[in-house]
Amino acid sequence: MRETIQFAERYSAIDYEALTPRSIEMAKQCIIDYLGCTYAAFSYDSSRIAREYAVQNYSRGPCTVIGAEEKLVPSGACFTNGTTGHAADLDDCSNEGGGHPGVIIIPVALAMGEYVDLSGKELLKCIVIGYDTFIKIGKASNYQSLFDRGFHPTALLGMFGAAMTAARALDLNLEKTANTLGIVGSFVAGNLECYADGSYTKRLHAGSASSAGVTAALLAEKGYTGPKSILEGPRGFFHAYCENARPELLSAFDNGVFEIEQVSFKPYACCRFNQAGIDAVLELFSQNELDYKKVKSIEVELARTPYEIVGEPEEVKFHPRNAVDCQFSAPYSVAIAAIEKKAFLEEYTNKSAERQDIAELLKKITVRHNPELDRFFPESFPTRVTIAMEDGRSYSKEVRYPKGDPENPLREDEVVQKFGRAVAASGLSDARKKQIVESVFSLEKAANVRDVAALLSGC
Repeated sequence: MRETIQFAERYSAIDYEALTPRSIEMAKQCIIDYLGCTYAAFSYDSSRIAREYAVQNYSRGPCTVIGAEEKLVPSGACFTNGTTGHAADLDDCSNEGGGHPGVIIIPVALAMGEYVDLSGKELLKCIVIGYDTFIKIGKASNYQSLFDRGFHPTALLGMFGAAMTAARALDLNLEKTANTLGIVGSFVAGNLECYADGSYTKRLHAGSASSAGVTAALLAEKGYTGPKSILEGPRGFFHAYCENARPELLSAFDNGVFEIEQVSFKPYACCRFNQAGIDAVLELFSQNELDYKKVKSIEVELARTPYEIVGEPEEVKFHPRNAVDCQFSAPYSVAIAAIEKKAFLEEYTNKSAERQDIAELLKKITVRHNPELDRFFPESFPTRVTIAMEDGRSYSKEVRYPKGDPENPLREDEVVQKFGRAVAASGLSDARKKQIVESVFSLEKAANVRDVAALLSGC
């Protein structure tokens, strides 16, 4: 019954020299990926609204609002940077950890880096620790049960990850670090009813989690207290939110390997549960030179949790009304990939939801739960796609590890290319893009994070 204390104790003792070369490399890639996602969604209505709210309701401070001229206090910068980063649904994820750590952890690390004047090495350490916290708690939570209850694991796990990131940036002692976790445990929330009507609130979860983590750490720094058994206690997180949680996994550390080393990057601008299906469609159409106009039927098979997220309810998934509906629709994602042979930002818009050619192809698509695939989840998000053509030919492809998973990774240069594609419409000059990439990949040499953050202000 001391899991929370032991957890806080471990991360309070880690310094930069304890990080593995791979964890440092991945932290840099995660920063680049996060920045691309954030610039890509800067002009979205949900991002604009969140940004206007933050500027009007949070005090001015030292922390950069990415893409804008305003600077806010840490909680305000985290609120808008997290919300914006999650909007395009291009952000990194952890299969076993159950969510999207980057859009929560990195805004906190950047904001606190400016707030307390961190070096580049200190920033990287905070990011690695934040990811580790998020993913370790996700593994211990049995996060499929969170989905079953209507919770968004990213939001719930993200608050703990954000809190630990901020605590490490502030260099809090063990007691105050444990208090930080206890305080943020009282903020934990995030509901997924937004899947029913394509509303914006899922995007807000990253911003609210980032902001809550910073708030908890700053309160703890001043002496505010929280329960030291917030994770494992009889009224703690695992008991109140989860089923069949395994708190003992919090102490499962693999000989210096950090969880960030197994993060997945998305090549497609939609829910990770859709990505294997897109891979399968793109491969089948390319290898067999198929014409979507001559398709008789397409069947998509998914494991249970992915099916419940991107396959149901059918009236929404097969009749998307806006970009959010499209991002979380397996049939739409398969259809757009078949027609356009790609599935990036321009394929997931309010306008694309109205396309008649997509609506016609959707009539030929079925999506079902295949129990045979459940045994692979959550270690992987498998999808099987079967395409029948009008001339009688049939093709099938099962993808266990979609592009971007650790078993099928994006190379570093592909992550940088994705960044370039994502920021294409942001107004960033080529010179600024190059400066950002070079600065991130040499972060360990930076004496002051503010010099790097200055490149992110405005466009």
